Amino acid sequence: MISTVLTVKSQYARSILINSVKLPLGWVFLSVICITMLGLIEQCQSDHTRSMSQNRKKRPSGNQSRRKPLGKADLLPHPASYVREQSLRWHVALAAFQTGKGNGDLLAKLVKALYLAWFLQQAGFGALDRDFYLDAERILDAAARGANKDVWRIDPADCSPITRLLDLHEQQLLCAPVFAVDEAESSLVRFGRSDKKSPW
Repeated sequence: MISTVLTVKSQYARSILINSVKLPLGWVFLSVICITMLGLIEQCQSDHTRSMSQNRKKRPSGNQSRRKPLGKADLLPHPASYVREQSLRWHVALAAFQTGKGNGDLLAKLVKALYLAWFLQQAGFGALDRDFYLDAERILDAAARGANKDVWRIDPADCSPITRLLDLHEQQLLCAPVFAVDEAESSLVRFGRSDKKSPW
């Protein structure tokens, strides 16, 4: 299923994935996850192609590292201005759902933040109880199911687990080096390619 979703390129087809009432339960949620990762996957494939081309010209010897040396920017966290911008987007997305004005793109932002927070926590950044992730996933899954009826809403009373995770993810981005965030993004891509329903 996921491999099929990843081949979807047009906005019209993406809309069908989100809104079709014929989708089995649970598919909408996974479709949103995969759609938001299309750009990441395509970028990874592009980087891989360039890397393979370079490797044909010069292959490292056995005692040379195959990993590109990390620069100063990779070893430092993202700038605070960037983190504030991302945090604002997440909270605006959540606020839109509270007023019944959500959409697929906003849902994708929240889902991506949820899973990146988990992968960064697995890398040692943050220590939030797993139940928060399960509750947030359940709430977002319900929001995705509601999209079948053109209802894009999350009850404000249900937002606490999501808000807690967004606050955690903001702190993660403020302290985790860029290379760790990039690795979390790569883990998200691998998850999207797998047949797992959730990363935990």
